[in-house]
Formats: sequence, C-alpha cells, structure tokens
Amino acid sequence: MLLNAGRCYYFTNSENDMIAVPKRIKLRGLAAGPGLTFGEARVVYNWEQTIEERTIEPEEVESELARLDSAVEESLAELQTLKELAAQKIGGPVAKIFESQLMIATDQEFLRGVKTEIESKLKNAEYIYSLLVEKTIAPLRASRDSYMRQMVIDIEAVSSRVIRRLTGRTIRHIGQAPQDTIFVGKNFSPAEVMSLFERKVKAIVTSTGGVNSHMALISRSLLIPTVVGVPEAHLKISSGDRLIVDGDKGIVIANPSQDEWNELRKKKAKVTALQILKLDKLPDFPPRTADHIDIDVAANYDVPGPIDQILADHKVGIGLYRTEFIYLQNGKFPSENEQFQIYNSVAKRHYPRPVVIRTFDLGSDKYYPSDNNIKEDNPALGWRGIRASFDMPNVFKDQVKAILRASARGNVKILLPMIADITELGKARRFIRQGMTELRKEGIPFDRNIPIGIMIEVPSAAVAADILAEKVSFFSIGSNDLTQYTLAADRDNQRLAKTFAPLHPAVLRLIRMTIEAAQKHNIPVAVCGEMAGDVMAIPLLIGMGITQLSMNPSKLYNACRLIPRIKYSDIIKLAQEASRLTTLKEIESLLLNYNLSVE
Repeated sequence: MLLNAGRCYYFTNSENDMIAVPKRIKLRGLAAGPGLTFGEARVVYNWEQTIEERTIEPEEVESELARLDSAVEESLAELQTLKELAAQKIGGPVAKIFESQLMIATDQEFLRGVKTEIESKLKNAEYIYSLLVEKTIAPLRASRDSYMRQMVIDIEAVSSRVIRRLTGRTIRHIGQAPQDTIFVGKNFSPAEVMSLFERKVKAIVTSTGGVNSHMALISRSLLIPTVVGVPEAHLKISSGDRLIVDGDKGIVIANPSQDEWNELRKKKAKVTALQILKLDKLPDFPPRTADHIDIDVAANYDVPGPIDQILADHKVGIGLYRTEFIYLQNGKFPSENEQFQIYNSVAKRHYPRPVVIRTFDLGSDKYYPSDNNIKEDNPALGWRGIRASFDMPNVFKDQVKAILRASARGNVKILLPMIADITELGKARRFIRQGMTELRKEGIPFDRNIPIGIMIEVPSAAVAADILAEKVSFFSIGSNDLTQYTLAADRDNQRLAKTFAPLHPAVLRLIRMTIEAAQKHNIPVAVCGEMAGDVMAIPLLIGMGITQLSMNPSKLYNACRLIPRIKYSDIIKLAQEASRLTTLKEIESLLLNYNLSVE
C-alpha cells in the first residue's frame, strides 16, 4: 500500500517541456508583490513522494520511535534557522510565520498519537506519520476559510521536512537555477521564498494562493515582484519561456513578441529597478508643483521588510498602516503588548512623520476563523471592518490601547475602517475613550489629543460626510471599496474589470461630496486606495482638493516625478471641467490629454 505525503521538486528544461507554449499568452492573477520585470522562466513541478507501508517487529519499536524523534529534532533545527534568517532579513513579525511552523512541528499531542500508532500497529514511522498528517489536514482542505487553507500549507511544509528525514530523501533545491530567474510553480512555501530571495530570484508566479498568504506576505516584504493565483500557470508556462511579470497589476505575459522583448531589453535599467529604490534620485520630497505648492505624499504599509528603512530615510510618512496583516501572518490576534511593540517600532522609525494606523479590517478577502464558523455568501457586504471589531470587544480594546500607547511621541493617528454612519462612529469613539481612561489609571503615557479619522469607503458615509466631519479629525477615502460598492462591481472579478472604474462620474461625485464636507469643517482628506498612485488620477484628485495621496510604495517614484510638472492653478480648472462631464470615456479622455500635455 502506498500513501502520498510531502513533496519534492524537479525542473523541466527547454528541450523536454511538459506543455509547450507556442505563442504569446497573457495571464491574469493577483498582484502580490510590487514591481515590473522580465526574464526566463523556471517551472517547478510538484510530485508526491510515495511512502511505503512496512510492518516492523516488536523489538524494532524503540528504534522506530528514536528515528521519529531524530527527524523531528532535525526539522526543528532547520525551522529555527529559517526563523532567525527571516528575523534578520525582514523582521520579527514575519519571522513569526516560522514560529507557527515550529509550533506545528512540536505538537506533543500529535506526536504522542503517532508514537501510539507505531506501537499498536507495528508500522514504520514515516507511514504512520504521513497517515495521521493526512487525516488531520483532509477536513481543512475542504474549508472555505483562508486561514484553514493556510494551515494546510504550513502543516504540509512541516510534515514534508520530517518525512524527508525519515525516508532519507533529499529535496532538489529550487535555488539551483541561475540568478535572476523567474520561478513559476503551483505554490511555494515561506521557506522556499526565503531561499529564492537569497538566490536573487527575479520574480515569482504561482497557480494558487492569495495576496494574504504567508508566501505572498514574505514576497511583498522582500520586494520580490510576485503574481499569485494565475490559473494553471505552472502548466501553461514552460521552463525557458520568456516572461514579463507585472507584480503591480497581476499580469504575466509568456512568450512576448520579439518587438516587446527588444523594447524591454532597451529599458532594462528602468524596468528591473524597483521604483521605490529610485527615491533618492528625486530633487525634492515631499514633491512640489510647478507653481511651488507642496503635495503631501505618503505610503501604504502592510508588513515590515527592507522597504521600511527606505521610506524612513526619505521621510515618507505612513498614510495607511493595514494592521490586519499582523493577524494574518500569525493566525491569531496578538496581545496588547505585542501590538504595542510593533506599532511603537513603526512610529519611532518614521518620527516625526505621521503614521496612520487603521484598526483591523478583517473579513471580505481577508478571512479569519470564528467560533461559529461563519460563512457568508457575500462577505464584502457582510461581517467585516468595524462591524467585526464591535463583535470582538476584547480584541478591539487591546488594539486601541496598543495604538494609544504607541502615540506618546505625537505622530500617530487612528483610522477606523468601514464606518457607515454616525452611530457606528460614536460606538467606536466610546471604545477609544475607554482605552484612554484605562491608560490614565495605569499611568501609561499617550497622546491625549490623538487624531481620530474614518475611512470613507461606504457610499452612505460619503453621502453623510458633512455629519461625520463634525466628529472626526480627518477623512481617508478608500477608493477601491468606494468604487465597488458604488458601481456594484467586485474589484476582484475579472469579468467586471471594465466596470470597476474609480474615475466613473458617480464615484467622483461621492469623492467631491466628501472633500466639500471636509473643507467645510476644516479637516484634511486623503485618498489611500489604488487611485492615489494612478498617474492619470493624481492631477484630478489634487485639483479636487485632496490633501494627501497615500499609495503603494512602488508608485511613489512615478507620482513624485509627475507632480513637479503640473501647475496647481491648472489642475483646479481640470477638476472643474471634469465635474461637468457625464461619462467615464469623457473623463478618461480629458485626463489622458492633460497627462500628455505635461509629459
């Protein structure tokens, strides 16, 4: 009898590909790591190693148990080394991904079960171990919960290490390929991404996975251009294929035309260098318009990594810190003190530039398990953002207190997600006041005048912006959600890609209403969605009255190159003209013509 467990890899070569790709193909996936690059593909295929069922004699039991203990200990040593490497290259929070794998490897209840089965059934250790692993993960594979699916990946990554030790098999290192290779596979583990980074991988493409997977989080932290969830990418692409990978748009082009390829080779320096690394070439930061108006430009922030110090060195503030990734990295909510250490480190690094910390915005495409195993048919319109926080009062209170503690320097702001009306805002503010009261009693310093703002991403909030503006210190427009809710177009649905249009007149009207309400009450208003980094939209947004653009760090360079070429007086007129247009096509044409005029 044979069982499948673990995995090994082999490479195809250009002379013996499994599936040839004879013509240019354009593949779409999910943008998971910033950057545009090109190079030669190396496809990594999975094949399941076979585990033989073998009967042992009673007197062999002790040696079999010793083999198991030795395999587990050696695997733990490997994982500990990876954890230390991750901490050195990326930072503590991401290194905790390997902590979770260490916890899996040392699950004493599971190991006792394996040993008991070896003793009672007199079977070899690798067979029993793989059998119980499969029984453990089988129900998790069927789960719709992304956390459970991530758990499967982590368990498989750990078990494959143990089984390889037990069987004496080795895995062919995926890093054996030349430097600057684009790796393509069904999926890669966090450890494999670390290995690829050390080998100077050029980009990563996977057939499965999501933007919040551990693998994607590490890729993003290490600034590796990455596209995930490309259907059957490892089958449609062959080793040796020329690839163009756009990690900002989630697009992969295999076998581009010779003209495309030659053009990219001419522009190699511009294409391969990450835009964020070119910030030191800018004459001024923050950027200033041609008529000498400073424009506040900030970065969106997910997880720590090499990009942190780059941003801090250039005095780039954080306009949106997505704290939910702290949870998604670890599969559990960190304690108040753990969160304080993280937030305080970010605030200290970027001081005196402001750091806008958004409370957990889980749900929708960022799932987590619940005690009631809640499943929703339409999670984007369901239990997410501030609604979920209200239903987890202890979690919300811990986070609020952690943010308040990190605010003692005076450069931290609180941002509340998915606020739909004044009632929800009032409830959230009561949590914040309660946290302040407790910290005062404990004698812990914090900024007693900490600015509190809300995301404007639900149309009801935009319509009621004049009411909400009376109770907050600032607005931050989440253009992605505001667009999908306004136009009833799922932003992740490829069939609706043309319908999902942030420049649609209806979306712009809601943005304009929000800006007018903010101006009336003299509070700043930012845009922190993808629209903020769109060079087509930037002149319009500034002309409409947006006071801050917070964007993906990979967009900063191009945005800062554009702004000095525009005149503030001209873009005010541009915004006024756009307000009179009634179709998306007219607006896009207006903005395109303006951008061409300033190039």
